[in-house]
Amino acid sequence: MATPTFTRSFLRLFSAPIIWAVHFLAVYTITGIACARPQLQRQWLGMDAVVLGICVASAVAIAAICVLHLRDWRRRLRSGKTDFTHWTASSLGLLSVIAIFWETIPVFLVPVCGVP
Repeated sequence: MATPTFTRSFLRLFSAPIIWAVHFLAVYTITGIACARPQLQRQWLGMDAVVLGICVASAVAIAAICVLHLRDWRRRLRSGKTDFTHWTASSLGLLSVIAIFWETIPVFLVPVCGVP
């Protein structure tokens, strides 16, 4: 098996935090635009569209992290060895999923834009 390149190792290690960062940026961008432009706030499927958009973005981000790490986990099981990078990537993936949950929880507890 060939030695992994720096770029491949870097992306494997930081894929979950990158997905979390993109999710973080998307959630706060969507919320900021919706709060700055009240005419953009709509109801869809009986829910506020911003809340629904944040929930969908969270589900997509968590699914992407799970798919990437399951693929990496299977590859490591086939090769029969695990290394520090593998465990670190898995730990960062779990931490990123927890961070995404923590970003999503306030949507259900606090009104969007502070208007009840």
